[in-house]
Amino acid sequence: MAGRGQYRGRRPRVYIPLNENIRAKRLRVIDHNGDNLGEISKEEALNRAREVGLDLFVVSDKSDVPIAKITDYGKYKFEQNKREKGQKKKQTGGDYKEIKMRYNIDIGDYNTRLNHAKKFLGKGKRVKLNITLRGREIQHSHLAKELAERFLNDLMEEGAADGVPDKMSGRSVIVYIVPGPDKARIKKRDAERAEEEAGEEQDVADNAELQNS
Repeated sequence: MAGRGQYRGRRPRVYIPLNENIRAKRLRVIDHNGDNLGEISKEEALNRAREVGLDLFVVSDKSDVPIAKITDYGKYKFEQNKREKGQKKKQTGGDYKEIKMRYNIDIGDYNTRLNHAKKFLGKGKRVKLNITLRGREIQHSHLAKELAERFLNDLMEEGAADGVPDKMSGRSVIVYIVPGPDKARIKKRDAERAEEEAGEEQDVADNAELQNS
């Protein structure tokens, strides 16, 4: 059989409700064409699967009478794994733009990469910042981390770090940046600006007082 040849005769280490391994004596069965055969015995369901050269697999055991499907189990698992990988990719934001830099990048190249990151984040995509250190450059890891902080500060209106930006991954500083303003950085920036403006106003007041004295 197409699907049975791969699995029949083997005892899986983890219980798989497949063919003779099915424990229930009665099943609600859906055939290979998608037709509902209703509730029938396990033996009858197995015979129907054998007739078309396919497997009998329990797809749901939530009720007293499990639901089984006549299918090619190998193909079924392949498609299921493919769907799960696709869902995982969506959940983890697998679609991202990688921005590579060196810790001593010049200002022109830096601004070019910054603009690329802004455009990608504006489209709702993640950005992967990769600052790689080669050879003896590893001794300048603090400069790579400072560059990552600078990049995040310059992107605070468009994106926020997904994780801690000052950790090394091998010989690289890698930061994933998700779309959306970084509220914490913006709040800190605004507070620093307010403090600076207050200081400037105090300096002006002090100078005016000195002049009038």
